[in-house]
Amino acid sequence: MYLLSAMAFASTFYACKYGKKGLKRSFQWLSPHIWWHPSSRQDYVLWIVNKCILSIFAPALFSQAAIATWIYYQSLNWTYIVSPIELDTSWVIALFTLSFFIVDDFSRFIVHWLMHRSSILWSFHQVHHSAVTMTPFTVFRTHPVEGLLFTLRSALAQGAVIGVFAAFFPQQISLFTVFGVLISTYIFNLLGANLRHSTLPISYGKTIEAFFISPAQHQLHHSLNPIHFDCNFGVTLAVWDRLFGTLQFGHDHQELQFGITGKIQYNSVFTLYSQPFYLAWRIIKKNVISLKKGP
Repeated sequence: MYLLSAMAFASTFYACKYGKKGLKRSFQWLSPHIWWHPSSRQDYVLWIVNKCILSIFAPALFSQAAIATWIYYQSLNWTYIVSPIELDTSWVIALFTLSFFIVDDFSRFIVHWLMHRSSILWSFHQVHHSAVTMTPFTVFRTHPVEGLLFTLRSALAQGAVIGVFAAFFPQQISLFTVFGVLISTYIFNLLGANLRHSTLPISYGKTIEAFFISPAQHQLHHSLNPIHFDCNFGVTLAVWDRLFGTLQFGHDHQELQFGITGKIQYNSVFTLYSQPFYLAWRIIKKNVISLKKGP
């Protein structure tokens, strides 16, 4: 469904907007030169290996349930100060779904923004940006350290929302979902979000892109062109980029080169895993030496 919905949306979008030429353009994305490119093959390997690594280390992190439980008991103290809120269950579900989505999306933006601002975190995040061609599998092209950080982010952000709502609206909280997926995520993916990591530039137009991140906008984020560096950090909502001054608009005919200029480019899978630790250690060592020397 993940891949089929992406292809279906791309074909429909280009066919409706550009006719037969557009349909032909969307099918060019199925070329083996893209899907069996060395960069794409690395995506597949990283995806599988990361699954194994995270399955070992993820349980060692605070789980979402543990964080939510702690916040829940802390929140019980607030109920003595704030009067209990009585709302119809349908309103509670709607409010919980909206809050869950906004907090989760903003926390994704902040962590992503920090990974570009911090040289230590960038040492690991650059693995994702080292892809020189993109398919929907490129979203899984991450270093395990980044994967652990986002797992912790998810537990903290989502656990906080669950804990607060469980305290103020006991026995009422539930999410609007489709096939077990948060409805906002389901709709966003259905409308082309899976194509953010692809070579198909699909723009929603400036009016919509001022509020929602399009595939074309995220592809600008991966661009090798310096004018596109550090833009469009958002996952779903573009409002965070507007607030931080990092928003750029995309268009259907943009031609981009993907990748980075660092030494990690075109390296083996082993190097993609090992070199970030070396780079991060060098930065930490340099900072420690600077602190010892003083101003």
